[in-house]
Amino acid sequence: MKKFFRTPKQAVISTICIMLLVLAVIAAAGAVFVRSALIGKNEAKAIALQDAGLTEADTSALRTKLDLDDGRFQYEVDFYSNGTEYEYRIQAKDGGIISRDIDGGSNLPQNSANAGNTDDALSGQTGQTQTDASAQPAPDANDDGSGRISSNKAKTIALKDANLSKADVTFTKTRLDRDDGVSVYEIEFYTGDSEYDYEIDAYDGSIRKRSSEALPAPSSASGGTDSSGGTGISVEQAKKIALNHANLNESDVRFVKANLDYDDGRSEYEIEFYYNRQEYSYTIDPASGTILEYDIDND
Repeated sequence: MKKFFRTPKQAVISTICIMLLVLAVIAAAGAVFVRSALIGKNEAKAIALQDAGLTEADTSALRTKLDLDDGRFQYEVDFYSNGTEYEYRIQAKDGGIISRDIDGGSNLPQNSANAGNTDDALSGQTGQTQTDASAQPAPDANDDGSGRISSNKAKTIALKDANLSKADVTFTKTRLDRDDGVSVYEIEFYTGDSEYDYEIDAYDGSIRKRSSEALPAPSSASGGTDSSGGTGISVEQAKKIALNHANLNESDVRFVKANLDYDDGRSEYEIEFYYNRQEYSYTIDPASGTILEYDIDND
């Protein structure tokens, strides 16, 4: 041992090495202690699935990762189910849900907590009557005890405010998010001539924000059409054209955009969807159904 401290220089180097070794041991012990105080990946995954009203068998592309954000450990839990994407952030210390993001339009899992809130409830806003005598009114709130209204209820509120029915519109976004610390539903839809954006309070159903924008009139260069298929193809037909080109089925993909747009003096359909973490983008002529552009990117 004395040979390590034979000279002052050797003594300093040896002391530093010993201190670094001690710090490394302490850090390793601390990491083990911190990890032991956190919930496990399986528990975080179970918390997210329970909140979504799903089982692991209902999902695909399930991913759970421990991360450090703003000085606190949290689990990122992401998965897909029935065309809907779920993103959860779970507090690793106590299992609390930091945030949830649900994106997938109206394609909610039928076995989720929202299952009772079927789209049939939307028809009630247009004066239509359910013909099924056994049908029960859809509940306004989720069954998970959170007190939130359902996404379908939020859509109903937006449609009623816009004086439209479900049959009149195409939804492009229905997502649970947070804005200034408040849980909100972001609702986006369009008709043949207008686009609507709503932000609905997820607990009391109040409309926090609303906007509408007139879509450009179809140009004569494209033959003239609208999303209802007046003299050309409809948005549903445009989606089928894109899917056929990609050799995919609608049940396989998650649509993120399907709307009539106006670019460089002509109207066109913009179709975007995801499949196996690949993004497909199509631009389709609304008059002829011709694919003007397409692109496939890895997400």
